[in-house]
Amino acid sequence: MEYNEYEEHTLSELWDLLENGEERLKELLAAPVNYYIPGDSMTYMSAMSQCWGIEGAKEEIRELEAEISRRCRSDKEE
Repeated sequence: MEYNEYEEHTLSELWDLLENGEERLKELLAAPVNYYIPGDSMTYMSAMSQCWGIEGAKEEIRELEAEISRRCRSDKEE
């Protein structure tokens, strides 16, 4: 069985987490872009950290949407 980190959350809590995740993504996308200067490891890490943060926020949103969808489908089937 696959681990589900949202298993113990209520549907209402999941919607709140989704809203917070979307706000976080908006903030990350609105932040100034960190550019990479070739040969400079600090700018590389800064730019990649920004990319990883954005991708992580998108992934969290996808997971929350999938969990909400799964629960809504199972409620309709019952």
